[in-house]
Amino acid sequence: MKKVTVNYLALMIATAFIAGGCNGLKKMAQNANTIQRSITPNPLEMHAGKVPVNITVSFPAKYFDKKAYLVCTPSVKSQKTSDEIKMKPATLQGVKVKDNNTVIDYKAGGSYTYKDTIDYADVYKRSDLMLSMKATKGTETVDVADIKIGDGINVTPLLVEEGIKVDDNLVNKTAAGASNAAGMTVEAKIAKPTSSISTKGVTVYYPMQKSALDKKEQKKTDVSTFVSDVQQAAGDENVKIKSIQVASYASPDGPEDMNEKLVDQRGKTGETFAKDQLKKVDGANNVISRQTTQAEDWEGFKKEAEASDLKDKDLILRVLSMYSDPNVREREIKNISAAYTGLKSTVLPKLRRSEIKAVLETKEKTEAELINLAKTDPSQLSQEEALYSSTLPALDVDSKISLLNDYVSKYPNDWRAYNNLGVNYIKKNDLASAKTQLEKAKSIDANQSAVYNNLGVVDLANGDIEAAKEDLGKGKNLGSDEAGYNLGVINIREGEYAKAVANFGSRPTFNKALAETLNKNTSAAASTLNSVESEDAWIDYLKAVVAARNNNEEGVVTNLKNAVKKNSELKDFAKEDVEFIRYFDEANFKAIVD
Repeated sequence: MKKVTVNYLALMIATAFIAGGCNGLKKMAQNANTIQRSITPNPLEMHAGKVPVNITVSFPAKYFDKKAYLVCTPSVKSQKTSDEIKMKPATLQGVKVKDNNTVIDYKAGGSYTYKDTIDYADVYKRSDLMLSMKATKGTETVDVADIKIGDGINVTPLLVEEGIKVDDNLVNKTAAGASNAAGMTVEAKIAKPTSSISTKGVTVYYPMQKSALDKKEQKKTDVSTFVSDVQQAAGDENVKIKSIQVASYASPDGPEDMNEKLVDQRGKTGETFAKDQLKKVDGANNVISRQTTQAEDWEGFKKEAEASDLKDKDLILRVLSMYSDPNVREREIKNISAAYTGLKSTVLPKLRRSEIKAVLETKEKTEAELINLAKTDPSQLSQEEALYSSTLPALDVDSKISLLNDYVSKYPNDWRAYNNLGVNYIKKNDLASAKTQLEKAKSIDANQSAVYNNLGVVDLANGDIEAAKEDLGKGKNLGSDEAGYNLGVINIREGEYAKAVANFGSRPTFNKALAETLNKNTSAAASTLNSVESEDAWIDYLKAVVAARNNNEEGVVTNLKNAVKKNSELKDFAKEDVEFIRYFDEANFKAIVD
């Protein structure tokens, strides 16, 4: 009997203990509404593809059971799909629990701050931040709460992609028109040619110590070709014959006074010859004139000697450099008998000459003329005209590429053409070809900021962020504002907003205003937006975001109206943008987005 009584009492005590324990957990569940919850920031924000979660849970006095555990598990649930991210749980304990978790005092209450980071995905732009709490005591577990504590994720940094489209300059686009949002490109700046100068010329040679031309020299093919070229120029309404100059020379192998007379006489016969040959060319004789030249052509002598195959030409050139007195030069060269013999037959005859040169000026072409020739007959364009034409916005990209490829085949050492080819291949989204051309430009001139900027754009489009930073950094150091802009784009993507503001510089752009907004300087952002020369809808949209951050409802409504008027697709975007969460239920906001 005694044994039974003892067992009965034990059962009574155990039952009371269990009931008391359960009642303690139930009390926690019943009073869950007294728990304070806060998140920072609210709503959550995405930065550099990550979403930091910072939740503080505060428990009032006499709430937390002394012997209980409380497991808190935050989660993010998409409002559109079944997707959910459950974060790591945090365990709290009462004062009488012997464990190593955070203790919440029964009498005074207490708080716990939970921190975690999740990866952002678009399905969570509109989402619920949930907090699940389960209390355990002994073998009993009770669901204390499963409550919503946050609404949506702020993804304003993603507007950097829209900013690239809004801001000046072209970005690389696929054939379908989708942008890779790689950044600003830079074409080499080419001044419009006001006119082009070309020359046509012929050289006639005289016998030694003579000023009369023999008949064979007068009838040679070079002369007839020269006359034909000048005749053709005279018949072209776009060409003006500016001058026809006759420069005559003597070889430095005779007395200086004799050479002076020879030069003068050859000048006269050369001028007469030119006038006679061009007498049928309208207006040519009016512009023929003689040039003043040195009596003895030592510069011509040096040039011809350098180009010759003379065995002793190095010795001859040394004599030229050692003596400035022409008489001494002549004497010393004649002392080199073997060399002088060669000079008499190869070099000196080329110095007894008259050079007849027609200077032709082609008048400035209109942009329409340049574009037409670029498409139909690029050979009619001068070097600078061809390069300038390749930068004209009215010329399509394929024609530009064709024109530039023709250009580099003729002028293979011009970095500007390769750089601009690279830019046009970027526009075609042919990144491999773009990189090839830009590397050629860099090999020609490794100090051009535009080239490094454009290489950085290719790197960025290819997803090579570190290479992009290196190339863009070089471009910025060499003075490229566009390279600074592109670095600012990377800074926004990486969540470094202060750096972005600095790299965007003083030029007002959408992305500079975005960086200022993200850097919590809305007054600067508003000023920048008001200075941006663009009517794009995204400008008005970002103005609405700035107004929302300044609690300016009128500014939100006005700018959002302007934005959706220009681009109706922004209605759906604004509906899900938690920048406007406080206005979601306002009639004025609904009237705009519904």
